[in-house]
Amino acid sequence: MKMLLALCGALLATTVRAQIGPEIARQHAQRAGDRLAALTGLRAEGRILIAGETVAVVATAQRPGRLRVETTTPLRHVIQVTDGVNPPWISHTDTQAGAPQDMNEADARDFAVSADFDGVLVDYAAKGYSVDYAGEEVIDGKRAAKLLLMGRRDEIFFLWVDAESHEIVKRLLYRPRGDQRISVETLYKDFRPVGGVLQPYRIETSANGQIIYVMIMDRMEANPIVAPGAFQRPVGR
Repeated sequence: MKMLLALCGALLATTVRAQIGPEIARQHAQRAGDRLAALTGLRAEGRILIAGETVAVVATAQRPGRLRVETTTPLRHVIQVTDGVNPPWISHTDTQAGAPQDMNEADARDFAVSADFDGVLVDYAAKGYSVDYAGEEVIDGKRAAKLLLMGRRDEIFFLWVDAESHEIVKRLLYRPRGDQRISVETLYKDFRPVGGVLQPYRIETSANGQIIYVMIMDRMEANPIVAPGAFQRPVGR
Protein backbone atom coordinates (compact mmCIF):
# COMPACT_ATOMS: atom_id res chain seq x y z
CA MET A 1 0.00 0.00 0.00
CA LYS A 2 2.83 2.40 0.88
CA MET A 3 4.45 1.75 -2.50
CA LEU A 4 1.12 2.43 -4.25
CA LEU A 5 0.64 5.68 -2.30
CA ALA A 6 4.18 6.75 -3.12
CA LEU A 7 3.59 6.01 -6.81
CA CYS A 8 0.34 7.98 -6.81
CA GLY A 9 2.07 10.87 -5.07
CA ALA A 10 4.87 10.89 -7.64
CA LEU A 11 2.40 10.85 -10.52
CA LEU A 12 0.42 13.70 -8.97
CA ALA A 13 3.58 15.77 -8.45
CA THR A 14 4.62 15.16 -12.07
CA THR A 15 1.17 16.17 -13.34
CA VAL A 16 1.13 19.35 -11.26
CA ARG A 17 4.65 20.26 -12.36
CA ALA A 18 3.68 19.71 -16.01
CA GLN A 19 0.93 22.31 -15.60
CA ILE A 20 3.19 25.00 -14.15
CA GLY A 21 4.99 25.84 -17.39
CA PRO A 22 1.83 26.41 -19.45
CA GLU A 23 0.33 28.45 -16.59
CA ILE A 24 3.37 30.74 -16.49
CA ALA A 25 3.15 31.15 -20.27
CA ARG A 26 -0.54 32.06 -19.88
CA GLN A 27 0.28 34.67 -17.23
CA HIS A 28 2.93 36.15 -19.54
CA ALA A 29 0.46 36.30 -22.45
CA GLN A 30 -2.12 38.08 -20.29
CA ARG A 31 0.29 40.33 -18.41
CA ALA A 32 -0.98 43.59 -19.95
CA GLY A 33 -4.58 42.61 -20.74
CA ASP A 34 -6.24 44.56 -23.54
CA ARG A 35 -3.31 46.97 -23.72
CA LEU A 36 -1.16 44.25 -25.30
CA ALA A 37 -3.69 43.65 -28.08
CA ALA A 38 -3.98 47.41 -28.63
CA LEU A 39 -0.23 47.64 -29.16
CA THR A 40 0.15 46.95 -32.88
CA GLY A 41 3.57 48.45 -33.47
CA LEU A 42 6.75 49.76 -31.85
CA ARG A 43 9.57 52.07 -32.88
CA ALA A 44 12.77 52.10 -30.83
CA GLU A 45 15.84 54.32 -31.16
CA GLY A 46 19.05 53.78 -29.28
CA ARG A 47 22.63 52.55 -29.43
CA ILE A 48 24.56 49.32 -29.37
CA LEU A 49 27.86 49.19 -27.50
CA ILE A 50 30.00 46.52 -29.18
CA ALA A 51 33.76 45.93 -29.37
CA GLY A 52 34.51 49.46 -28.18
CA GLU A 53 32.24 50.96 -30.83
CA THR A 54 28.91 52.76 -30.52
CA VAL A 55 26.41 51.85 -33.23
CA ALA A 56 23.18 53.81 -33.69
CA VAL A 57 20.13 51.59 -34.04
CA VAL A 58 16.54 52.20 -35.13
CA ALA A 59 14.07 49.31 -35.02
CA THR A 60 10.46 49.30 -36.22
CA ALA A 61 8.15 46.36 -35.54
CA GLN A 62 4.55 45.67 -36.48
CA ARG A 63 2.19 42.91 -35.55
CA PRO A 64 2.26 40.02 -36.31
CA GLY A 65 5.80 39.50 -37.60
CA ARG A 66 7.21 42.53 -39.44
CA LEU A 67 10.56 43.94 -38.36
CA ARG A 68 13.02 46.48 -39.78
CA VAL A 69 16.34 47.14 -38.03
CA GLU A 70 18.82 49.77 -39.22
CA THR A 71 22.27 50.18 -37.69
CA THR A 72 24.60 53.02 -38.60
CA THR A 73 28.20 54.05 -37.98
CA PRO A 74 30.29 56.69 -39.79
CA LEU A 75 31.60 53.89 -42.05
CA ARG A 76 28.64 51.61 -42.73
CA HIS A 77 24.88 51.26 -42.85
CA VAL A 78 23.13 47.91 -42.36
CA ILE A 79 19.43 47.19 -42.89
CA GLN A 80 17.72 43.94 -41.87
CA VAL A 81 14.08 43.40 -42.76
CA THR A 82 11.32 40.83 -42.73
CA ASP A 83 7.71 41.32 -43.77
CA GLY A 84 6.67 38.16 -41.95
CA VAL A 85 5.93 36.37 -45.22
CA ASN A 86 8.94 36.40 -47.53
CA PRO A 87 12.51 35.41 -46.58
CA PRO A 88 14.30 38.01 -44.41
CA TRP A 89 16.92 40.07 -46.22
CA ILE A 90 19.91 42.24 -45.35
CA SER A 91 21.56 45.22 -47.00
CA HIS A 92 25.16 46.11 -46.05
CA THR A 93 27.14 48.98 -47.53
CA ASP A 94 30.25 46.75 -47.60
CA THR A 95 28.54 44.01 -49.64
CA GLN A 96 27.61 44.47 -53.31
CA ALA A 97 27.17 48.21 -52.84
CA GLY A 98 24.35 47.69 -50.39
CA ALA A 99 22.18 45.54 -52.66
CA PRO A 100 19.67 43.44 -50.63
CA GLN A 101 20.76 39.84 -50.03
CA ASP A 102 18.93 36.88 -48.52
CA MET A 103 20.04 36.14 -44.97
CA ASN A 104 21.71 32.80 -44.37
CA GLU A 105 19.44 30.14 -42.88
CA ALA A 106 20.55 30.53 -39.27
CA ASP A 107 20.36 34.34 -39.29
CA ALA A 108 16.99 34.27 -41.06
CA ARG A 109 15.57 31.89 -38.47
CA ASP A 110 16.83 34.03 -35.56
CA PHE A 111 15.57 37.25 -37.16
CA ALA A 112 12.13 35.75 -37.75
CA VAL A 113 11.96 34.77 -34.06
CA SER A 114 12.93 38.34 -33.10
CA ALA A 115 10.19 39.64 -35.40
CA ASP A 116 7.47 37.70 -33.55
CA PHE A 117 5.71 40.74 -32.07
CA ASP A 118 4.12 38.94 -29.13
CA GLY A 119 7.06 36.64 -28.42
CA VAL A 120 7.41 32.90 -28.34
CA LEU A 121 5.37 32.27 -25.16
CA VAL A 122 2.17 33.74 -26.62
CA ASP A 123 0.33 30.92 -28.45
CA TYR A 124 3.46 28.82 -28.03
CA ALA A 125 1.77 25.54 -29.01
CA ALA A 126 0.51 26.98 -32.31
CA LYS A 127 4.07 28.11 -33.00
CA GLY A 128 5.35 24.59 -32.50
CA TYR A 129 6.86 24.84 -29.02
CA SER A 130 6.43 22.90 -25.82
CA VAL A 131 6.93 24.61 -22.45
CA ASP A 132 8.14 22.87 -19.29
CA TYR A 133 8.82 24.28 -15.85
CA ALA A 134 12.47 23.92 -14.85
CA GLY A 135 12.53 25.48 -11.40
CA GLU A 136 12.97 28.95 -9.95
CA GLU A 137 16.02 31.21 -9.78
CA VAL A 138 16.86 34.73 -8.71
CA ILE A 139 17.61 37.17 -11.54
CA ASP A 140 18.81 40.65 -10.56
CA GLY A 141 17.49 40.12 -7.06
CA LYS A 142 14.01 39.00 -8.12
CA ARG A 143 12.38 35.59 -8.31
CA ALA A 144 11.95 34.22 -11.83
CA ALA A 145 10.55 30.96 -13.15
CA LYS A 146 12.85 29.02 -15.46
CA LEU A 147 11.15 27.49 -18.50
CA LEU A 148 12.49 24.92 -20.95
CA LEU A 149 11.22 25.35 -24.51
CA MET A 150 11.56 22.85 -27.34
CA GLY A 151 10.60 23.52 -30.97
CA ARG A 152 9.71 21.47 -34.02
CA ARG A 153 13.26 21.73 -35.35
CA ASP A 154 14.68 20.33 -32.11
CA GLU A 155 15.80 23.79 -30.98
CA ILE A 156 16.10 23.95 -27.21
CA PHE A 157 16.40 27.08 -25.10
CA PHE A 158 15.51 28.47 -21.69
CA LEU A 159 13.50 31.52 -20.66
CA TRP A 160 13.22 33.11 -17.24
CA VAL A 161 9.92 34.87 -16.42
CA ASP A 162 9.72 37.38 -13.58
CA ALA A 163 7.38 36.16 -10.84
CA GLU A 164 5.74 39.58 -10.37
CA SER A 165 5.70 41.35 -13.75
CA HIS A 166 5.51 38.10 -15.79
CA GLU A 167 7.99 39.64 -18.24
CA ILE A 168 10.81 37.61 -19.79
CA VAL A 169 14.01 38.74 -18.06
CA LYS A 170 16.53 36.23 -19.38
CA ARG A 171 17.09 33.86 -22.30
CA LEU A 172 19.71 31.14 -22.72
CA LEU A 173 20.35 29.21 -25.90
CA TYR A 174 23.20 27.27 -27.46
CA ARG A 175 24.83 27.80 -30.86
CA PRO A 176 27.25 25.49 -32.69
CA ARG A 177 30.64 26.93 -33.58
CA GLY A 178 32.76 24.43 -35.44
CA ASP A 179 32.99 21.36 -33.25
CA GLN A 180 32.07 23.33 -30.14
CA ARG A 181 28.89 24.66 -28.62
CA ILE A 182 28.65 28.16 -27.18
CA SER A 183 26.07 29.43 -24.72
CA VAL A 184 24.40 32.72 -25.64
CA GLU A 185 22.75 34.52 -22.74
CA THR A 186 20.54 37.59 -23.02
CA LEU A 187 19.37 39.71 -20.08
CA TYR A 188 16.42 42.10 -20.42
CA LYS A 189 16.54 45.04 -18.01
CA ASP A 190 15.21 48.51 -17.23
CA PHE A 191 11.56 47.84 -18.10
CA ARG A 192 9.39 50.89 -18.75
CA PRO A 193 5.79 51.19 -19.99
CA VAL A 194 5.29 51.91 -23.68
CA GLY A 195 1.66 52.09 -24.73
CA GLY A 196 0.79 50.52 -21.39
CA VAL A 197 3.05 47.50 -21.95
CA LEU A 198 6.45 47.07 -20.26
CA GLN A 199 9.44 47.04 -22.63
CA PRO A 200 13.15 46.51 -21.83
CA TYR A 201 15.28 49.60 -22.42
CA ARG A 202 18.54 47.70 -21.82
CA ILE A 203 19.50 44.34 -23.36
CA GLU A 204 22.80 42.61 -22.55
CA THR A 205 24.02 39.67 -24.61
CA SER A 206 27.02 37.48 -23.74
CA ALA A 207 28.62 34.34 -25.14
CA ASN A 208 30.24 31.83 -22.80
CA GLY A 209 30.13 34.44 -20.06
CA GLN A 210 31.76 37.23 -22.10
CA ILE A 211 29.74 40.34 -22.98
CA ILE A 212 29.21 40.64 -26.76
CA TYR A 213 27.12 43.78 -26.83
CA VAL A 214 24.83 46.00 -24.80
CA MET A 215 21.80 47.62 -26.44
CA ILE A 216 20.43 50.74 -24.79
CA MET A 217 17.15 52.28 -25.95
CA ASP A 218 16.89 56.05 -25.66
CA ARG A 219 13.24 56.27 -26.72
CA MET A 220 10.35 54.06 -27.74
CA GLU A 221 7.06 54.90 -29.42
CA ALA A 222 3.88 52.86 -29.43
CA ASN A 223 1.92 52.38 -32.66
CA PRO A 224 4.11 54.67 -34.80
CA ILE A 225 3.27 55.79 -38.32
CA VAL A 226 5.32 53.59 -40.65
CA ALA A 227 6.33 54.65 -44.13
CA PRO A 228 4.74 52.63 -46.96
CA GLY A 229 7.06 49.88 -48.13
CA ALA A 230 9.19 49.95 -44.99
CA PHE A 231 9.05 46.15 -44.78
CA GLN A 232 9.27 45.47 -48.53
CA ARG A 233 12.40 44.43 -50.37
CA PRO A 234 13.46 47.06 -52.94
CA VAL A 235 12.44 46.02 -56.45
CA GLY A 236 15.19 45.50 -58.99
CA ARG A 237 17.99 45.35 -56.44
